[in-house]
Amino acid sequence: MNHYLPVLLGLAALLPGVLPAQTSGDSVVKPQPVYDIELVIFKNIKAPKSREFILPVSSPSKTEQMLDTTSTRSVLAARELGYEILPDAEFRLLEVVDKIVESPRYELLQHIAWRQPGVERGQALPIWLRGGRIYGSEYTSIDNQIELLESIPRTDGEEPGSGQSYAFDEQTLEALELQLLEQEALRVHQGLYEFEGKITVELARYLHVYTDLVYRRPRLSIDSVTTNAPQDQYLTAYAADTRILNNHSLKEHRRMRSKTLHYLDNPEFGLLILITPFEAAPSADAAPASGG
Repeated sequence: MNHYLPVLLGLAALLPGVLPAQTSGDSVVKPQPVYDIELVIFKNIKAPKSREFILPVSSPSKTEQMLDTTSTRSVLAARELGYEILPDAEFRLLEVVDKIVESPRYELLQHIAWRQPGVERGQALPIWLRGGRIYGSEYTSIDNQIELLESIPRTDGEEPGSGQSYAFDEQTLEALELQLLEQEALRVHQGLYEFEGKITVELARYLHVYTDLVYRRPRLSIDSVTTNAPQDQYLTAYAADTRILNNHSLKEHRRMRSKTLHYLDNPEFGLLILITPFEAAPSADAAPASGG
């Protein structure tokens, strides 16, 4: 599937660098490294489209402590912590992106780059991304089905969504349908993006990258996920008026090397990531004075 990958990997333009050390009296203070991270996300047009069983996967969750690239307020707040979205002029993977755009196998979903400090685990801001097409109101997310399953009362008294047996009656179904309609009314205003999620880059002894992304694609048919006939009947009836978007997840932890183009994927979509140490240009104030 990925026989174009060697061509893509060979086109990265790499530039080394790191912030200069600072001195404090007679001691040398180790500088905090700064990195440029460039990300290219693309979908696989030639992915298999046959009927398949897909386990429901929830969309990634958002938190307040992150850099939301879709929010100007969040971008400005993150700048105070050393995070900055880079302009197109500083992209290094333009030739790679051109190859993806020209390829009949792939379609570009997003190309973005940012600069951030190299901080330890738990201190780095997750970067929230979303892009691709925006699905209209005739589509619904698989998240709604997951919420539905978790809210159905259990017949054996255990936690919702923890087993196979559910209590169904007409009143329960009507309440659930009303709840889903209210959720859909809210979702129409928010929009469902083709891909969405977060990526976190941290520095311990090595660089570590954590991805939690989903690519949304309409499912071809209703997959039978339970043996409960009333439940299947309800889900089938609900899906008759909408198109359900399955979440194809890319949730990984990968140790990476700087100045090396890395590749992560699942059958539906993939990403290329390049992490490059940033070298700040010397300021005019730091230039040595000429002798007189």
